[in-house]
Amino acid sequence: MPQREELTLAANGAIPVGAAVTVTLPDRYLLAGALLLYGLPLVALLAGAVAGAAVFGSDLAAAAGAALGLSAALLAGAPVRARLEQATLRHLAVRWPA
Repeated sequence: MPQREELTLAANGAIPVGAAVTVTLPDRYLLAGALLLYGLPLVALLAGAVAGAAVFGSDLAAAAGAALGLSAALLAGAPVRARLEQATLRHLAVRWPA
């Protein structure tokens, strides 16, 4: 079962309970999130594989380099993700009526 989260956002004016609203986000935050979530690990995985193969010249080294690159990207991406989430929350906009 997915974790349920509740988010409270400031709105201009009173919104009735149960009203449908539209929550918008600038495109650049969506793009930055996608690059962080998909692009950074992919680039690190490929770079690690290329580096491992170039240095040691074997498929096993390429696999080990890919695993190390991916692990490093996941560890390095966590603090960046937290900052991006905070910036994103500051730029959400609630529009009513939807």
